[in-house]
Amino acid sequence: MNNFISIKLIDHHLSSLIVLVKRSVIIESDSKLANQMKVLNDAKQFRKTLQLFNKNKDNNNINTCSSTIIIQALKACSQLGDLKSGSTIHNLISSRIKNDSWILVSLINMYSQLKR
Repeated sequence: MNNFISIKLIDHHLSSLIVLVKRSVIIESDSKLANQMKVLNDAKQFRKTLQLFNKNKDNNNINTCSSTIIIQALKACSQLGDLKSGSTIHNLISSRIKNDSWILVSLINMYSQLKR
């Protein structure tokens, strides 16, 4: 039984790593957007981060956005206390959560900060 759990954990970890590697190979514009959002978040311009995210989300399919973009948007929601936007993003990316531990951790972090 213990061995089975270890194998399942390793399998899940490897699956997450594979997804991470696949998603880390992103197009240049996606990378630029992620960097812009990070700079805005670092400067505590969280509303601008969400505006940039929403503008680009409308132009592209949310499922093609990199994990970094999603994480930066969730961070902005968390810092603004914007549960509505965070929940909307959560619903839009719900199919990605089980394969992307980085997004999952960001969602947990956001909801834990918003519940305070």
